[in-house]
Amino acid sequence: MDSYTEKLTVEAAELYEYDTVERLPEIIASFRGHGAALSDFLDSHGCPRGNDSEGKAAFLKDKFKSAGIDPAKARNVVKWLTEPNGFERETGFRIAFSLDLTVEETNEFFRTVMLDRSFDCHTIREAIYYYCIYHGKDYRTAEKLLSEIPQPKKGPVPNSTDVLYTKNIVVFLQNCSDDELLLNYFRENLAQFGYNQVKAKEYIKLLWKNISSPNGLAAQERKYFPVSLKPASAEESDSTWNIYLQILGLDLEDVKSIEADRTIKPILNNAVFMHQFTAENFPNRQSIEKMLRGESTQNDLIRKTLILFVFYQFWMNTALTQKAHKSYEAGKYDRERCLTELDQYLLDAGFPEMYAGNPFDWIFIWAAGRESPMQAFRSYWQLLSAEYSEKKNAL
Repeated sequence: MDSYTEKLTVEAAELYEYDTVERLPEIIASFRGHGAALSDFLDSHGCPRGNDSEGKAAFLKDKFKSAGIDPAKARNVVKWLTEPNGFERETGFRIAFSLDLTVEETNEFFRTVMLDRSFDCHTIREAIYYYCIYHGKDYRTAEKLLSEIPQPKKGPVPNSTDVLYTKNIVVFLQNCSDDELLLNYFRENLAQFGYNQVKAKEYIKLLWKNISSPNGLAAQERKYFPVSLKPASAEESDSTWNIYLQILGLDLEDVKSIEADRTIKPILNNAVFMHQFTAENFPNRQSIEKMLRGESTQNDLIRKTLILFVFYQFWMNTALTQKAHKSYEAGKYDRERCLTELDQYLLDAGFPEMYAGNPFDWIFIWAAGRESPMQAFRSYWQLLSAEYSEKKNAL
């Protein structure tokens, strides 16, 4: 564990709820963006230590040139190194090729620098990148292969019996080292590459069913913990909106001052207590309903939704299965069990495991370590709600 991640892990363990107003802003400000993370990554991947942004930019430009990547693709390299959100996934893969990273190193690059999943091998472009990096083929080969494959027509995930799962694609990519065989595989299965995120969508549907069904976790919580929950609108207690608010520990009173219909987006606009990367693609009512319909969405959004649902499922199962009396309090080993379960869901769905350097993940890592994790998590949302209401009333 590097010093950056170790420091954030320690801060998550040592921050108590009563200290959040005072200490949380400094922690939020300490998370590094793409630029600082890329700079640190280069230090450990061949760039002479001590180089400033200009020196590292020159280093990357040389690497692009050596890798046969059009120099014009690196014209914004200084921006990549100096801005918090300065480059996209495609640039990330080009950087991986330029640094001659392995598949494992590319995974780590996306996890720690871009705070994103790496290869989505259910898309042809990224499957080709995986194939080339796994077999040591260069960027020119990837471009050539991409030029010879038509784009599939996008569509919903088919019935489970007709699904080509990503793990099967990866096995083929690892065992195939012939370019023509690879191209034939894509041509023969072109329609199967018109959808993605299959396992993640299956998990989200199953998790939501466990949470929202008539006798699901949300209903059970309302039954056994009525005092700790503020009342939602009785006529819509099982609606997506009300269950979403229940998970966050908010109610209609908390969001009544938001003018937009059924959204907490204005609450997220809090640079002091919420990092930009956390607020971006934060799950909402509309995105949940979209994912439940099987529609594709941003990787970051679907990963965040998985984390939110698994966290709630774990701690409500823990609370409701207490033998002596039902309680939100965590047991001795529950934190480790929670984080292990989160990692397992994420990895099975093709996403990187929890990472303390990701400000979204950090909230859940912090909450999982508290005496009553679900209540600690909700106290954070009450803080954001109170901050928003205070600012709105001051206008």
